[in-house]
Amino acid sequence: MADPVELAPDYYLSNFHALVDFVVARYANLLSDAERCFYDQFRGLTPDSQRLYVRLLSRKGVPSSRGALFRQHKLSYSEIADIAAAVDELIAVALLQRNPSLPLAEILPLFTKSELFASSPEPLPKSLKRPDLEHALLEQDCAQIRRTLTREEPCLAVQAAEHFETFKLLFFGNLNQDLTDYVLRDLGLFRYEQYPLEQAQLPFQSRAQIEQHLCYYDCLREAESALAAGVDEITALAARLPAGIEGDSTLHRRLDRLRLTLARQLERLDALGDADHLYRQCSHPPARERRARIAVATSDTTTALALCAEILTAPHHEAERAFAESFGYRTAKKTGCTEGWVAPSRHRAPTETVALPQLPECVETIAANHLAQQVPGNQCFYVENCLFNGVLGLFVWDILFAPVPGAFFNPFQMAPSDFRTPDFYPQRRVAFEQRLAALDSEEFSGYVWQHYREKWGIANPLVHWEALPESLLSLALERISTEHWRVLFHRLLSDIAHHRSGLPDLILFPAHGGFELVEVKGPGDRLQQNQQRWLTYFAQHQIPHRVLHVEWQP
Repeated sequence: MADPVELAPDYYLSNFHALVDFVVARYANLLSDAERCFYDQFRGLTPDSQRLYVRLLSRKGVPSSRGALFRQHKLSYSEIADIAAAVDELIAVALLQRNPSLPLAEILPLFTKSELFASSPEPLPKSLKRPDLEHALLEQDCAQIRRTLTREEPCLAVQAAEHFETFKLLFFGNLNQDLTDYVLRDLGLFRYEQYPLEQAQLPFQSRAQIEQHLCYYDCLREAESALAAGVDEITALAARLPAGIEGDSTLHRRLDRLRLTLARQLERLDALGDADHLYRQCSHPPARERRARIAVATSDTTTALALCAEILTAPHHEAERAFAESFGYRTAKKTGCTEGWVAPSRHRAPTETVALPQLPECVETIAANHLAQQVPGNQCFYVENCLFNGVLGLFVWDILFAPVPGAFFNPFQMAPSDFRTPDFYPQRRVAFEQRLAALDSEEFSGYVWQHYREKWGIANPLVHWEALPESLLSLALERISTEHWRVLFHRLLSDIAHHRSGLPDLILFPAHGGFELVEVKGPGDRLQQNQQRWLTYFAQHQIPHRVLHVEWQP
């Protein structure tokens, strides 16, 4: 990793410039007139005014109907020479507003309790808590209180923040990230792969697409209050969700996720018909599962079994298939007719129980040391999900960061935007199949070592560098057969979002050769479903494995 550096006092301004310049360079034709005007106005400001605006835009402030509020006399930034002059310039171009016309209730949160007491024309009990104090002030002469509070203390409202929201959306692809990503890069905490960002491959291709994403985030901000309010508010919010854009899988996933959340709350409120209606609009799990459960709850076992059969015909992932097998069989059994349904079988992995001394180290490290010391020459590593994910990440590094249309929004992504989605493998199927064919030759280890040495320290969602020492990598490439690498990679790539977790804690390299995967369970711990599915897969493909239960010695 690069050595950390000391940032310039106005590092944030350089990062802001980079963000808005990036967006204008690539999306100018998709920006509205107001958004382009915002950019031009900002770029025409003096450096001090730019610094102050970015500072205020990045701070939370007190929310109001006219924008985030700040008290001018409370602003203090060492890198800004003349804050008052900067404020005046920002007001002149309408990027700030001084003392906006607002209800007194929106201004009161700016001031301390002592200031609020002092502003009251009538004496108030000092024992009042803040909510009661504000309520008492609102029952008095609001105009006089406002004049008292703001006479020597101007309030500033940040303007045009909604335009920057569009810039953030176009740059990050979401409204959850901020300029912190730049800071982490500048501090040397993260290094990112370099990939092309050509206009034709960028995710946003129309203004309508932008508007739908912004509409989604508006709805997302209202979701919490709607969920707490009740059925009518939830269904009204669901009706306002955008329809989605053909080919924009990112937006479809986000809409599905929000619909699933809304529908689940409708279930809890016993509005099962409304919930089912909303689940029908979702194309991702667990929509079909929830619909099957609703069908059983409403005594419609025919629909429930039909949904389970539909899942088994084309499951989205293993967890959904496992649900359909289990729930379908149980539902059919209750009807008295299990024809066509088989009770799911459960693989029982080889299991061993050992009593070990309780030490300060974690149970996995204690178990690894025990296995290594059992036979001279044994080597055991605590790898959990890092080894197989890491080797896969090194093997397919260039494919992972290939310029697939819509995969990369900006230069600061450690993964393509579709990495955790069902689209990840199909979008790159040909490249992955060609690369997996290289497992039959020495090219496999060549790819791994090449990327290991050339890319060390660069962010990759599959590679945890500190958990992948050369000694472990060498043994793994030497001891694990090509066929085992193939089946492990195949399962990982088939559903990377779910399958990159649940792998065994340890890998044992016995002195006599080969390898064994060991899942460690301490006192009171039990196998999770994703771990059980991995163990079942190991049994199907003759991959050595066992579960090691550890009990503490008295």
